[in-house]
Amino acid sequence: MAEPAMPGGRIWSAWAAHLRDQRLARAYAIGFLILFGFIGTFTYVGFVLAAPPLALSMMATGLVFFVFLPSMVTTPMAGAVVNRIGARRALPLSLIVALAGLVLLVVLRLEAVIAGLVLVGVGTFFAQAVATGYVGRTAKTDRTAASGLYLSFYYGGGLAGAATVGQLYDRFGWNAAVAGIFAALAFAAWLGRGLFEREDR
Repeated sequence: MAEPAMPGGRIWSAWAAHLRDQRLARAYAIGFLILFGFIGTFTYVGFVLAAPPLALSMMATGLVFFVFLPSMVTTPMAGAVVNRIGARRALPLSLIVALAGLVLLVVLRLEAVIAGLVLVGVGTFFAQAVATGYVGRTAKTDRTAASGLYLSFYYGGGLAGAATVGQLYDRFGWNAAVAGIFAALAFAAWLGRGLFEREDR
């Protein structure tokens, strides 16, 4: 059943309470970093695909984005995996998959780049599902406000990723851009180790 809409003052107090909860604050930071990495990767990899040595046509570059199809299969499994091993294991493991994909993106051979994009997509989509579910379970009151705050951080991370990774790419090249994304997702994986459930305490 959906929660009733909250007055403006109560929304602000609910957000403040959620930000004071270290577990939720950690999840919000993770959400920020996940979309930072995802947007940073998929916004600028198109330029890499179109440039030498890959030099794909516009049509071929568009077809490469079928790499998201495996994510449609793996992401719905997130709930079952979390039930089995917990969010604090599932989230870092999913981001390790994405980090492995980032390593392949600097090889600049088509098969390696495609495999890398598949792994980045699978890892970040899965991590997002884990983090979203964790917020829903952890916020015992005002869950609508908790979810809204998570989405604010998540989409804020996307904006930051587009801007920051773009600067790295323009000034220092693709390898530097990938290194920046790698650092963000590695930090998110480290934060994920602290996603304790209430029963873990």
